Amino acid sequence: MRPSWGLAAALSLALSTCLVQPGLAAASPARTPGVPTPGYGSELSAVGCGSAGQCWAVGNYVTKTQAPQNEILRWTGHAWKLATVPLPRGQSGLSAISCPAAVTCLAVGSTANVRGKAARAEVLRWDGTRWLVASAPAGVASLDALACTAPDNCWALDSNDSQFIHWNGQSWARPVPFSYFDAPNAITCLSATDCWAAGFYVKPNGLNLYNLVMHWNGQAWSPVRGPQPPGGANQLHAVTCVSQSDCWAAGSDEAGTSPRIRNEALHWNGTRWSVVPTPKGPLVNSELLGIECATRSRCWAVGDDEGGTQALHWNGQHWSLVPAPDPGGAGFLFDVACLGHTDCLAVGFSHIPPTQNLAVHWNGRKWKAT
Repeated sequence: MRPSWGLAAALSLALSTCLVQPGLAAASPARTPGVPTPGYGSELSAVGCGSAGQCWAVGNYVTKTQAPQNEILRWTGHAWKLATVPLPRGQSGLSAISCPAAVTCLAVGSTANVRGKAARAEVLRWDGTRWLVASAPAGVASLDALACTAPDNCWALDSNDSQFIHWNGQSWARPVPFSYFDAPNAITCLSATDCWAAGFYVKPNGLNLYNLVMHWNGQAWSPVRGPQPPGGANQLHAVTCVSQSDCWAAGSDEAGTSPRIRNEALHWNGTRWSVVPTPKGPLVNSELLGIECATRSRCWAVGDDEGGTQALHWNGQHWSLVPAPDPGGAGFLFDVACLGHTDCLAVGFSHIPPTQNLAVHWNGRKWKAT
């Protein structure tokens, strides 16, 4: 999960009167890499799919004034279409999405007034027909990751103030703080009493980064011991679970004393976390930024390899590199979601000046640009 930056108003869903920028849904698609890209530049941060088969990608786009704005794309099964979304005054951006029910999705991020007012967390809700502004936790600057098992059970991450926040379907609970030295990047939940967070931590007065995994047991968040490959620069960007005894975390570590950054994958077998070998990208530095499993033997991890897209597949025995399109070049894939083992989507952005949305689709045989 990539870091987000700034988010929106804490308005009640029942009282929401959000404004929609005219023409957003009708903006013309970018010629390359082929995904709708509103404004002058656009980036997709996350993708999520619901039980009814709908998939959404969220992020932000830049306007003439260089103020980022909320962006949501909907997958039709064949192409991406721009959705009409609430746009708060000032700047805004969405960093994560979760779809816990057939007609319910939540997207989170942040918003800030261009006149210098403090950033505020933003929550948008899909009610089956349209996106609306929903209640956001008060006093929170941004929400950077989200995991929901049901419309009344979600955990969100506020990395700016080092805290987890729970949503019960009616209100946001008091934040649960974690250590200033911990930096979770992603959350996944199997149930109301079984969630994982992954990221990195530093030691006081230390420079090295260490893999961080934390678990929610229904009562408290607590760190769980994980492996630390040698090198001093370990960090996890994504986490997913198939069952209580089958979870994956993905990120990168530094290869010994060399400056090379390489892919890293950790597996939870119900008892402990262990390192699972991953292939190295063909270039100097590679990292995994998103991960998703359709089954125990069908997982995808995506990321970048020295400024180019990469995708890794798990077949139940080992990870292997699978070619991923990089239209325009210099692409990054930040997140991946699957409707089934032959139907997955990965999103990010391409460095076509300034930046443009990038999305690829797995059809069971190969990854293709959408």
